[in-house]
Amino acid sequence: MSKVKRYNPDKQTITPLTGLLLYLLPTPLLFAIIFSFFSANGVGVIKYAVAYALFLFAASIAKKGFAFERRYRNSALAKAPRFPYKTAGAIFLAGATFYTSLFCTSNSLLMSLVAGASALIGFYLFYGFDPRKDKVGNLRVGVRAEDVIAITDDAKKRIKALQEFKKDVPSKATRNHLDEIIQSTEEIIHNIETDPNDLDKARKFFKIYLDRTYKISDEFVTHIKKKNLTEEIQKNYDNLLIALKKTIVEQKEKLESEDLTALDIQIEALTKQLNQEGV
Repeated sequence: MSKVKRYNPDKQTITPLTGLLLYLLPTPLLFAIIFSFFSANGVGVIKYAVAYALFLFAASIAKKGFAFERRYRNSALAKAPRFPYKTAGAIFLAGATFYTSLFCTSNSLLMSLVAGASALIGFYLFYGFDPRKDKVGNLRVGVRAEDVIAITDDAKKRIKALQEFKKDVPSKATRNHLDEIIQSTEEIIHNIETDPNDLDKARKFFKIYLDRTYKISDEFVTHIKKKNLTEEIQKNYDNLLIALKKTIVEQKEKLESEDLTALDIQIEALTKQLNQEGV
C-alpha cells in the first residue's frame, strides 16, 4: 500500500479511453453467466447477470464523469459538475463489488463490506472524484460565471461552424480571409477567458460580429452548394471579410482600452455595415 499514489489531476491525462478498465473488470462474471447458462443453473445466471449489470452501470456513470472532467480540464473557464458522476460511479462500483462478494462468491457480510470499501478507495486513488470548484478566476461584482462560460462556449461553436464552412469554399483567398478571422476571434475568446472581467467589453462584439458573420457565411456556402455562386456574390463576400478583418483589429484595440463608449460606437458601425452589405 505504501506504493499506492493518490490521483493527481494535474499529472493525469483524461482521454476518451479513460475508464475502459471499469468495463473490463467484470469480465469473469460474463464467463460465469455463460457457464451457469450451459449448466442449466437459472439462479446462477440471474445473480451473475445482476452483478455484471451493476458493474456496467457503474462504469457508464463514471464514463460521463470522465468526459466532463476532460472538457473541464481542457477549458480555461468551466463550471464544476452539477451532478458528481465520477463519485456516483465509484459508489455504484462499491455496491457492485459488495453484491458480487456477498451473493456470487458467498463471502461474509464483513468481508463483503471490506471489499466494497476497498473498491471505493481504489477508484478514488486511481481516478479521483469530481472537480468541485468553478474555473472562473476572480470575478468582479456584476460579472457572472454563467454568463462568461455561456458566451465563450457559444463563440467557440460559431468558430467551429466557420471552420466547417471553410471546407466548402473553393477560393483559396476566401479561405485565407476566414482563417485570419477565425484566428483573431480565437485570440479575443482567449483574452476573455484569461480575464473574464472584460466580458462587458466583448459581449456585444461576440453577439454582433460572430452571429452575423456566421449567418452571412452560411448563406454564402448555401450558394456554393446550390451551384449558383456568381462572381458578384464572391466579390461581395470577400470584400465583407476584408472589412471584417479590419474591424476586428479595431475591436481588439478597443478591448484593451477602458473606453467602453468608443467601443460601443465601433460596434454600432459594424452592425450597420453587416446589415447593409450582403452576399
